[in-house]
Amino acid sequence: MSRRAIVFVVCGAVALAAGLAIGLWRSDEPPSIAGFVYPEPRAVSPFKLATPNGGSLDLDALKGKWSFVYFGYTYCPDVCPTTLAELGRAQKLLESAGLDSGNQYIFVSVDPERDTPLRLAQYVSFFDKKFIGATGTDEALAKLTREVGVLYSFPEGKKGKTYAVDHSSVVALFDPDARLHAVFTPPQKAEEIVEGFRKILGRGSPRSGRGG
Repeated sequence: MSRRAIVFVVCGAVALAAGLAIGLWRSDEPPSIAGFVYPEPRAVSPFKLATPNGGSLDLDALKGKWSFVYFGYTYCPDVCPTTLAELGRAQKLLESAGLDSGNQYIFVSVDPERDTPLRLAQYVSFFDKKFIGATGTDEALAKLTREVGVLYSFPEGKKGKTYAVDHSSVVALFDPDARLHAVFTPPQKAEEIVEGFRKILGRGSPRSGRGG
């Protein structure tokens, strides 16, 4: 990972931690995971992204399921494929444990110029047949990533198909009420994601219920 990309990872974590601090007044202590759980799950503004099959991904699509969401791009040489591979392993472990029926796994590309519907569909299916790909306009992506706490940046004067996109690397977990519930920070490991998710389910929520 480039030095600049590392800065983005750190800055993204700081931004997310700042948002977390807002809810620290609550008396119930959130479970400890490889990342953090928001004491008060955070609502996000309505958004609309496109999926490769011509459908759309919006808040309604997140409701009723636990959604693991990762932001990156298909030309990413290292952190994206590594994280998606771990998320794919986590899906298999959760499935084996009977904790996957109410889950969905989403890869949001922040690089819609290169990540065509066909390329996005082929890319996510390589990691897991259950993965969903999505992307959108620059405006829609900027708004959603800002609310989730994900940072990304394109190089100045980008040309051709070979430019790199610096971005923070977090797996955001949305609860069945489509609220940002937790964030898994790098380096993400499948076993730690599964352990953290178990703790979150064990914590329960009067509105969101339990997955699986």
